[in-house]
Amino acid sequence: MKNKVAIVYSDYYKDVTSGLLDGFNNSIDSTFECEEFKVSGSWEIIYKINSLIDEYDKFVAVGVIVKGETDHYEFLSSSIANQLLNLTTTNNVYISNCVLNVLNIDQATERAGSENNKGAESAQALNNLFIT
Repeated sequence: MKNKVAIVYSDYYKDVTSGLLDGFNNSIDSTFECEEFKVSGSWEIIYKINSLIDEYDKFVAVGVIVKGETDHYEFLSSSIANQLLNLTTTNNVYISNCVLNVLNIDQATERAGSENNKGAESAQALNNLFIT
């Protein structure tokens, strides 16, 4: 299980998620064995990671939460971040949080492009922590 990584991603904003996944896949060290798991929304990332805890000890959570006209954004963003931290500490696994919390889709697109790609940053975090 040493170099297996489960990438759990929401495809709700497919164009952005695709850019994040490309950034990750282009930057992750080749010694990692990565498998992707698609879920419908960012909230479902938590459940899917929890269901894979016995098979993996390294995860990447990829999703996008865009602020709308209600408080839903704040509750969802906070809950997901808290639960990712909870899963990490209670199960002794590593989860790279690549769930973007943005005010508009343009901000998300910027963070999933060739410059400043947050997926690539998630890969670098794994590379730095686990590749010696």
